[in-house]
Amino acid sequence: MTKRTFLVSALAAGTTMLAADKNPGEEAAVRAAVTQFVNAAKAGDEAALKKVLSDDLMYSHSSAKVENKAECIAALVKSKPNFMINEGYSVQVYGKSAMVHGTMVAVNGPQKNNLHFMMMWVKDGNAWKMVGRHTARLPS
Repeated sequence: MTKRTFLVSALAAGTTMLAADKNPGEEAAVRAAVTQFVNAAKAGDEAALKKVLSDDLMYSHSSAKVENKAECIAALVKSKPNFMINEGYSVQVYGKSAMVHGTMVAVNGPQKNNLHFMMMWVKDGNAWKMVGRHTARLPS
């Protein structure tokens, strides 16, 4: 095998390993976990949040504030935020990890903020848990 053939084969194998899995069952499970998170956050449900958030959580707000799991849960339980994830968000599953990407609207009194978000999820046993989240404000 020539070096060139080896390199092309190695690149093809790596690309296949990094390509998103086309597993509708796992995609549906991630979407269900996203819904669990949204419902738990809006309700300020500490027990449900503890189940759906990873112990290694990094939760980044559009203000650049970053929280760990305990800080995030405390803030969500206290504030019971009013937000809605817009339809059409994407889910890409990569084995035992997944990337969720889309837009959302956060309502704070009369102010509405349009946000872009990315969430990172990992499969822990049979459950999907959020390990990372980042939002950024969209231009008005």
